Amino acid sequence: MYYSIPEEDVNAFGNRVACFQILPSIIESNRKKMIEPLVDLEIGIEILEPFLKRHDFDLKGFEDFKGSGRHFTFAKFKNERKEFILGYHFSVGQIVYKFDSSTIGHDFYIDKLGFAGKRKFQDIQTEDKILPFKHILSDFDLLVEDFFKGECIRLQEFSRLKENIIAEYDKKAREGYNRQFDELRIQQARLEFKNKNYQKSLDIYLSIDYKSIMNDLDGKIIEFSKNHIFKN
Repeated sequence: MYYSIPEEDVNAFGNRVACFQILPSIIESNRKKMIEPLVDLEIGIEILEPFLKRHDFDLKGFEDFKGSGRHFTFAKFKNERKEFILGYHFSVGQIVYKFDSSTIGHDFYIDKLGFAGKRKFQDIQTEDKILPFKHILSDFDLLVEDFFKGECIRLQEFSRLKENIIAEYDKKAREGYNRQFDELRIQQARLEFKNKNYQKSLDIYLSIDYKSIMNDLDGKIIEFSKNHIFKN
């Protein structure tokens, strides 16, 4: 005995098969989207690193934060009291220069030095993800005298100006997702505390701009960490 299968059932079955055939390619595409930004960052670091090494800046590592659909990676280079920080979120987002507690963003620093017309990095999205790193490398030449070879006299001066609204990362970060980033940093600080890395936990808490998003638990963690560090 033969049974005929309704046409709508045949179509539905065909659609299911098509979905299962397409699904692996979707998963692979999503996986590549997660990997490619980090590959671009690594290539970009390779472009900047020779210059930084010539001026005694060493890569101290990466800070990686994930949450709420966002993925932040910060590369940090240091030369004693000087620090260069590059933030990446699918493209170059933050460029920061530090000397002790003085902090300033890339654009503001160069513009205040009088090189606004020579600055190559424009902080805009481009199809070429490597091009911004080449522009940053070119801009480094404008900062050699004060930052890379000097004592950061102008950096310290500019960081005190009212127009410099930089706290730790540049204006784009503060306006776009700095609050969310602070929430991720709090999670990281709690994790470091749980792992008994009290100094690192405290350092992260002290770098948070939006103190209002911390709760009583965070206050107790900070107090405990301070007491533990003081006793040791």
